[in-house]
Amino acid sequence: MRLFLCAMMLLASFKLLAQKSKPDTVIKRDTINIRGYIYDRMGRPIKHIGLESTNPWMEAPSWHVGATTDSSGYFELKGAKFNDTLTFEKSVLYNTVPVYNKGSRYMIIYLASLPPIDITDKKPIAVTAVRKHRKITPSFDVIYSTANIDKFSFQAPPKFEGGNEHFIELIKQQLHYPQKAIDNNIEGLITVGFQVERDGFPVNFKILKGIGYGCEEALINIIKSLSCWRPAIENGRPVVAAQTVSVEFILTDK
Repeated sequence: MRLFLCAMMLLASFKLLAQKSKPDTVIKRDTINIRGYIYDRMGRPIKHIGLESTNPWMEAPSWHVGATTDSSGYFELKGAKFNDTLTFEKSVLYNTVPVYNKGSRYMIIYLASLPPIDITDKKPIAVTAVRKHRKITPSFDVIYSTANIDKFSFQAPPKFEGGNEHFIELIKQQLHYPQKAIDNNIEGLITVGFQVERDGFPVNFKILKGIGYGCEEALINIIKSLSCWRPAIENGRPVVAAQTVSVEFILTDK
């Protein structure tokens, strides 16, 4: 009898241990792994940009599964939903529009570049001089550059030392109306584009709108002399970013 009772108690203890060893909850998810490349519209790889699924991490539901591209633009996102919307980290160089994926395991994604920041977007810088000749309806050539200024994305835009307002004030102080333009009764709006390099120097100047007679060259020479820039930053790395400056040359009658 004692042996029977001992056997029953031993069997009951084994069942209890087996029940405790089972997990309280079992979660199963239908997920896929997605690999591919991310390029800009020129076909250049976008490096070190993060993307993520709407699928949360099982260990930390407030975070979503994600991946980051390498130097070739390649990524591998593990654990995405079969029908999923992929989002990208915020960038001021690229238009990071969400991408919908319906079961694809391999994707090539193209992100459009954002336009360069116009430092004088609120109001162009005005440079004035006294008119020597009676005003006539101005006639001047408008030059549109067909060359593309490289556009990149960044978390922090380029900044002139002391701020963009200080940059504008320096241009106002140093830029003078070219005498050749005054003598020929030339006035109008010019726009110059350039890039701030990773070392903070302005390079690759382009005349986007011009009136000639030395006006664009005068502005470019001053911007070149004002080389105190902080480069744009993307994912903690300095990158090249485009800027534009507009100046309106105005002749007055007094």
